[in-house]
Amino acid sequence: MKISLVSAAAAELNVDALAVPVATGQRLSGAALELDRALGGVLSEMVVNAEFRGRIHEVLPIPAQGKIGPRRVILYGLGAPHDLDGQRMRSAHHELVRASRTWGYKRMAVLRGDPLGMDSLKAVVEGCVMGTFERRSRQTGAAPERREIDEVVLAGFGAGREREVVAAQENGEATNRAREWQNAPPNELTPDALAQEATRIAQRHNMEIEVLGPSELKAGGYNLLLGVGSGSAKPPRLIRVRHHGNHTEGASAKAGAKTLALIGKGITFDSGGISLKEPDKMSRMKDDMSGAAAVLSAIDVIASRKLPLDVMAVVAAAENMPGPSAQRPGDVLVSADGKTVEIVNTDAEGRLVLADALTHALRNGATHLVDLATLTGAATIAIGHGASAATSNDDEFWSLVDHASREAGDRAWRLPMYADYRILLRSQIADLRNSEYGEAGTIMGGMFIAEFVGGKPWAHIDIAASAWNTNDELTTILRGPSGAGTRLCIELAELMAGAER
Repeated sequence: MKISLVSAAAAELNVDALAVPVATGQRLSGAALELDRALGGVLSEMVVNAEFRGRIHEVLPIPAQGKIGPRRVILYGLGAPHDLDGQRMRSAHHELVRASRTWGYKRMAVLRGDPLGMDSLKAVVEGCVMGTFERRSRQTGAAPERREIDEVVLAGFGAGREREVVAAQENGEATNRAREWQNAPPNELTPDALAQEATRIAQRHNMEIEVLGPSELKAGGYNLLLGVGSGSAKPPRLIRVRHHGNHTEGASAKAGAKTLALIGKGITFDSGGISLKEPDKMSRMKDDMSGAAAVLSAIDVIASRKLPLDVMAVVAAAENMPGPSAQRPGDVLVSADGKTVEIVNTDAEGRLVLADALTHALRNGATHLVDLATLTGAATIAIGHGASAATSNDDEFWSLVDHASREAGDRAWRLPMYADYRILLRSQIADLRNSEYGEAGTIMGGMFIAEFVGGKPWAHIDIAASAWNTNDELTTILRGPSGAGTRLCIELAELMAGAER
């Protein structure tokens, strides 16, 4: 889909549809009011009479009857202005494009009405691009429900902002790429297939790539990852892709230079292992690699922009299956950093593979760490599908992650890690136990992972709920796979690279 800026008056545009934003409780003004006058006041009439209320995801096409250049005018809602954050802004434009595709529009325009500030360009573009996503069908002969839009033109957003448009389009496409991986069948996107995707990304940008298989994992002491993958016929992989932004590969980095590690949980299917999950909705456990999807999609963009920051994506990929060699509740394993872990519940596998992935990142020079994982069902209880739950060991680093989250429209909310809770991690026969803490499940998952960060600045983003909205009643949060964390990672790298310049 082509996206471009135009300086022509909205009423003169030769498009199938011209989209006009409306916020709840506000009347038309500015450019939208001028357009309304050309149409004889029909838009204002519909807003004043509450035929269109401006609710988020509300989309209404109106025939222009030849009075202006566009064939249709679309009123689309942004919701109440005080509720309009970056995530809702993107969601509103996602639904605008999805509706427009249903109606078959090929060329459309978005007017920057007063509800949209000049700083909304990124959110508008990203949301529109995200609206082109469809779950890739394996049905044969099925007609597509929605057709593709060839072009979106942006009116009233100013001139000379083409680079911002290109960057925002890349961010939206990266989010959709993560969503496609989330939705891929687990018989297709195996640990090895995930490693192949990473290899293609690395080759595209001439990046360093390392893929460890079972023998290398054993030699490196990555027993937690091996243990999780031991019940599957498909062996695990530890994947590391590195963008050398501060120095060339093989050369020394500048003194004091930062290296950001983006670490993703890549469980390509999670049966729960011997601690088997309930069969209901187990088919959705193909999305347990959502963290891996986010970090791989993010580093693809980071490398393409040649950011002056060292960034690595580390993915711990495995299937968690109850095969004859599967680890058992009661087993004790030695992690790659030497800590011993009692396996209390084999379905608490994400923190195990992340622990070894964090150690791998530290062994390769990471100075700042962010991990993304569909980690705990408790995250849905704690915060729901509307945001990611987070923990961090460093206030200064968290402020940067939080800033990136808000800039990306990719919500994350920090939970506390109280010292009182550390006792809950204790095992009678090992240094740590991996589950059954009795309370604060999302926090405890983060605190377990914190034991493996080597004192480095770190943030944990639990996307268990935000990665995939399954709540039919939560209609203003995008349904299905969301690509949660992808744009956050890109924005964080941008912020850190800016500080390094």
